[in-house]
Amino acid sequence: MRATCYVFLMLAARAWPGEPPDADAIRKAIATFNDPHERATVLAPGADVAPLRRLAGQEVSQVYFAATAIRLVTSDVAFVDATGSQYGSVILKRTMPAVFVLKREGGAWLITVMRMRGAGW
Repeated sequence: MRATCYVFLMLAARAWPGEPPDADAIRKAIATFNDPHERATVLAPGADVAPLRRLAGQEVSQVYFAATAIRLVTSDVAFVDATGSQYGSVILKRTMPAVFVLKREGGAWLITVMRMRGAGW
């Protein structure tokens, strides 16, 4: 009986969807997006990115994004749930959910769409 339970757990673990094989490359593209000087290198031509200037201000950092979940829609299109975090001396830390759509072009993952959700900022 115990062996049957272990076999079931092993099969369930293999069936559980994990991160796609390109997850590291996708996370790297989002990390590069966090650097304003490098941002253009990971944006697809005609990318539709939510304006980040409205979040700028004195005594607050820029918004830093981190991927929380990555799903491949096709082998060349990924949908990414992310968290945007901003730090400051008064606000300490505030976060907002964000979504990215990335497309693989020429072997590189490029951001085609970025949106922040919610109206908290």
